[in-house]
Amino acid sequence: MKRLTAFFVGIVLLLTATAQNVVTYPAIPGMTTSTTYSLTVSNIPVWVEQVGPDGMEGLHVANFSCNGPQTITIETPDKIDEYTIQPVSAGIKAKARKNKLTFKINGPRKLYIQINGNPYLAVFANPLESEIPSSDSPGVRFFGPGVHDAGQITLEDNMTIYIAGGALVNGQVRGSGKNVRILGRGSMGGNLSVSNCENLTVDGIFMRSTRGWTNTVTNSRNTVYRNVKVFSHTGTWGLDGINPVSCKGFLIEDCFIRTRDDCIAVKANGNPDNFDLSCRDITVRGCQLVGWDHADGMTLGFELNGGTVENIRMTDCDILRARGSGRTGGHAAFSIVCDGPSEVRNITFEDIRVESDIEYKNLEIILTEGERYGNGRMGSVKGIHLKNVHWANAGKPFTLVGHPTRFVEDITFEDCYLGGKKISCLKDADFQAEYVKGLTFIPGGPAVVERYPKEPYSGRVPGQRNSQGQERRRP
Repeated sequence: MKRLTAFFVGIVLLLTATAQNVVTYPAIPGMTTSTTYSLTVSNIPVWVEQVGPDGMEGLHVANFSCNGPQTITIETPDKIDEYTIQPVSAGIKAKARKNKLTFKINGPRKLYIQINGNPYLAVFANPLESEIPSSDSPGVRFFGPGVHDAGQITLEDNMTIYIAGGALVNGQVRGSGKNVRILGRGSMGGNLSVSNCENLTVDGIFMRSTRGWTNTVTNSRNTVYRNVKVFSHTGTWGLDGINPVSCKGFLIEDCFIRTRDDCIAVKANGNPDNFDLSCRDITVRGCQLVGWDHADGMTLGFELNGGTVENIRMTDCDILRARGSGRTGGHAAFSIVCDGPSEVRNITFEDIRVESDIEYKNLEIILTEGERYGNGRMGSVKGIHLKNVHWANAGKPFTLVGHPTRFVEDITFEDCYLGGKKISCLKDADFQAEYVKGLTFIPGGPAVVERYPKEPYSGRVPGQRNSQGQERRRP
């Protein structure tokens, strides 16, 4: 029966893709169909699911695969008066007529859409699948369409977990292994927490979580997350999206992440007697990041508790939102918070587009005294390069903070823009700089900062005051 199921799924997908270059997936039994949105792609209906609770906390999701240009039509119960399509960099031009919104895409991509102030609709136009493994192949755990209560899935070497479109697997992934793949166009309700892996690939699935870090990969080498969608909701703290912890070689590519806590958080943490805490050679590219509640788009930290954190590169990403207070006075679009003895160096942010929904800070680079989450020992931050970064919200500050005994060193802004205007000196933005040296603007010049308070950074939010005119602080 398993062989027939896999064969049938593969044939249906192949025929659909060949005939129309569009593959749709069945509704998942027991899940909620959206009453806010319906959607077609090139006149083919796509199931739209409401994931999470009613209201703005929920996310409506249209998930399909395609190849080549497609026309998408979204229909709502009421006349469309206003809409937004993000990321802005996609340049999507739509037409609204009565209760229908129509636009074209050139091929697979991800979009984040709001109509008439309703909850957001995520459009996941995936690439066509290149491989659907047979369910009876050695090492394959195959989940066809439907709901599966899998409990704990323990990794083994050379294992493939395949989750078909229209499938929901409720469970947790644990353990370690070499040459492990988690593939498909289906969903996982739960989280992944693995360690000591080598050549781990997670590709194409939609992960939904209400508890804990959604993806925790510790002390692993050569990890790839590609075309993964992550949505965490309902819970309060610790609902991160993807966390490389003390990993060497990690690629996060073409992912959509909307989380209540940090979307991507790079950390160096664990027991130094068990493994090297260093984290290096991490690349994040082509991603869309929505920090929903108390979240950065991407952060290095807090937990940087040993070893070097180096050769980290974020490129060609769109940060759509960053919200919430925190132990350093508020979240940022992206950040480095070294709260421990790690040596942070050679970090690059390039071709980044930060949209306007930023509550507290555009950028945060902070070296703490090591006592917020750390062990009381101080690390270092040196060699940060920002190139062709565009921040839309000109009203939010750039917080660059060292320590009286150890400055943050060598930060370069090259061809960066704030509100459409080039940043060429400190006066071009609200820079809240304390104990920084080697601050350089290209074009522009050096701007060494060695002044301000004589005590460690207090966690205040520069420029943010409450209704009584007092500076806002986290309790």
